[in-house]
Amino acid sequence: MSRDSNNILLRQQYTGEPRQAAHAFYQARGLYFGLVPDATDPAQQLLEAAVVRALARPHPQVSSDDTAGTFFGLRGVSPDVDTLVLWPHPDHLTRLLGRILPVRTPDGIAGVAGLRARPHPSRTDTLLLARPGHPAHLTLRARPTALKQAEAHIQSAGMEPLWSARTPQPGEQQAWDELARTLQTAEAALWSRALRRAGLYTGRMPDWTWSAPELGQLDGPKPRRIAARAVGPAGGPAHGIVAVTTSAGQAGLGCTTAALTLSGALARTGARVALLGADTPNGLHRLLGEAAPRPGEWYDLLPGLPSPGTLRGMILPPGEERARVLLDKAARAYDTVVIDAGSTFQLRHLVDHADAAVVLTDLDREVWGTTEVLDRRPDWVQMWDWLNTCYLAARARVGDEHSRLLHFLDEMFELYFWDRSSDGNPDVYDATNPEDTNAWWDDFVQNPEGEDEDDSEDDTLALPEDVDEQLLGTWREQFLVFLTPEGSRRHPHTWAGVAAVWIAHNRNLQMPGPPPGTTEDNTVVQKVLSESAELAIDRWDERAWQEHHPRWAAADARTRSASLTPWRHLLEENIQPADPAEAARFLRAHLRGLGTIPIALTIAHIDDDLDHEQHQLAAVRDALRTEGIATLTVFPDLPELTDLRIDLHQLSRPSGPAAAAGNRLALVVANLLAGQAVG
Repeated sequence: MSRDSNNILLRQQYTGEPRQAAHAFYQARGLYFGLVPDATDPAQQLLEAAVVRALARPHPQVSSDDTAGTFFGLRGVSPDVDTLVLWPHPDHLTRLLGRILPVRTPDGIAGVAGLRARPHPSRTDTLLLARPGHPAHLTLRARPTALKQAEAHIQSAGMEPLWSARTPQPGEQQAWDELARTLQTAEAALWSRALRRAGLYTGRMPDWTWSAPELGQLDGPKPRRIAARAVGPAGGPAHGIVAVTTSAGQAGLGCTTAALTLSGALARTGARVALLGADTPNGLHRLLGEAAPRPGEWYDLLPGLPSPGTLRGMILPPGEERARVLLDKAARAYDTVVIDAGSTFQLRHLVDHADAAVVLTDLDREVWGTTEVLDRRPDWVQMWDWLNTCYLAARARVGDEHSRLLHFLDEMFELYFWDRSSDGNPDVYDATNPEDTNAWWDDFVQNPEGEDEDDSEDDTLALPEDVDEQLLGTWREQFLVFLTPEGSRRHPHTWAGVAAVWIAHNRNLQMPGPPPGTTEDNTVVQKVLSESAELAIDRWDERAWQEHHPRWAAADARTRSASLTPWRHLLEENIQPADPAEAARFLRAHLRGLGTIPIALTIAHIDDDLDHEQHQLAAVRDALRTEGIATLTVFPDLPELTDLRIDLHQLSRPSGPAAAAGNRLALVVANLLAGQAVG
């Protein structure tokens, strides 16, 4: 028997999947991510852990029929890098769905809270399982009629199926949050691996009722044989040239970060990867600093990479003809060449010479649909939140220069944070260029009574909740140091006082101006109450206003804000998606100058809102194919990706959010270069 046949049979032994699925995986991936890949994205691990826990520990009121000869009703699974296909046993499909999909029972939520099942937009035999707002998803080989059968089964048992609801139902968010708190990352990874190796247990199901899977249990018969290494039946790693650029040649979407992340993921598979950048102050120049080689010279970006792969970089010299010659040489010497093509002013003209392109584009939320806010918080919480907004707006109108300068720095630091996160540039402006400094400082509002006095409703920073506080502190200090020379010149009487308190003020997310409790602050509070009373009474009632507004007025700003946090889970956003065909046409119309090469349209700067709505992404991806676009994917905003410019060795890490983002791009690119369909 050939080596390839042995590997296919071994994968089947671990996964229990049909032979054609195991063969398709091995032909496409070889062993570059391992024969049975683990999920690398913590969000994907958590979802998979939640599913297998729901199977192993079903709610007492959800029937757990005899599933002997299966893995809790599954005959197998097909694991890929951060994707997983579930193959249900036909005799157990209805009850399996009833155990993993959310169900309301008399004593709580059973199944995976928040999970929603929808027909796959391009496969009639597949369901897409995902939690809206959650970046992970699963597919299950079953027709949509199975959902109706499962619904009838649950209702006949006197319970309420929740999986068809468009919005999160009461209790679901709390149930999910509780699961996420109890499942540590290491344990979630073990549950996820257990699901991905379901074939090991189809003969005898383990008892994980009270204990989690153990590492030794999951090794299987030949753990070394399934490890990742540079072996593949289809000629090895992805071969060809891929350009990373933007939809219309615009700058600021993070091409260098995406190109680095993609290149690192390809190199981790054992591929020999070349990363080519432009001879400009951005990109590789900024990344390597003083270590940057001269144009036309190679630089080892990841020495000591723990795999057979390599990642080397080169800055292409000016002149299209010479750049073409070097590009052709790189294509002959390396498995994959990644061009950091960037904007119109960088190497975008080389996109015509690539075999495929990753094309970054902005997220326009209106294209994806409208957002409705469902506020289930108690009346007093809603009132406090509303009063906080009124207070922030009133404080922003305080007329002294000290307060307005603090407010200005808060606004500018928020912009600085997002700009630096996207391009890594710590410089606010060129201090030697008067036009540059004027353009930046002219945003300072000299007249608070002018037309724009109500532009800001909230001075709290709109930063990611998981941003590293130490990194944020460093950036605040660097931001202030950079501004001090010009700030001192423009505001000689107030800058020293503002600079002395701004970092602490910004860190505490408090409003500019005097601290709560001072005469001036009390004046603002009383003004807010007098202006708000009539509207508040009309919105709530007289009793609620009289009971709660004195408590709000007596609290300081930190207490007012912190008191709302425990109720955040009751403030839900319901996204009403737009027509996928219209979204696809909009995205297609904004592509410029990209020829006819295969394109992976990639929505940049993704956070954890609608943008990870897997059902909607799948529908738009399917519609884009009719517009001639090979696939649609996303590239997230992650602190780990920002840190690449500080520590390139993070590219060698095999797991984590950044590695998962790179792996997704690498798989898309590999499929594009191989001419395969991209799902």
